[in-house]
Amino acid sequence: MRFELFVALRYLKAKRRQAVISVITLISVIGVVAGVAALVVALAINSGFRQELEKRLLGATANINLLRTRNDGISNYEELAARLARVPHVVASAPTLYEQVLVSSRSRAQGVVLKGIEPQREVRVGDLLTRLREGSLDGLSQTYANADPIIVGTELAK
Repeated sequence: MRFELFVALRYLKAKRRQAVISVITLISVIGVVAGVAALVVALAINSGFRQELEKRLLGATANINLLRTRNDGISNYEELAARLARVPHVVASAPTLYEQVLVSSRSRAQGVVLKGIEPQREVRVGDLLTRLREGSLDGLSQTYANADPIIVGTELAK
């Protein structure tokens, strides 16, 4: 019999006069089991939270953004998109314009980042447009007399 097994059995099968040792051993084993179970549950929750956070963040933006160092835009983006489509594992590409703008109301003014997109191509890149609470994607394709269609988040709308 191995030494570890001998010691374990000795403390688990205590004699009547050593019943206290058996109770202490049982409480210790239950404590270790509870601790390990709590650790497993905490790690599972943390892992699920991380995956959900990554899914939400990566769904709002593309996995890779190509920018020019001079911040003057990519003039031949259609040609670049065609070249990128031939790269293995590239699912889709969509041009995007990011600009900082100032939004003001009667009570305050705040800087926000404006993201200009082509809706038909953006849907293939991320899932942000599929999670609209109000309105529809069809409204983004229409042109209006003096305004372009826009989507705003709940915080900006407030």
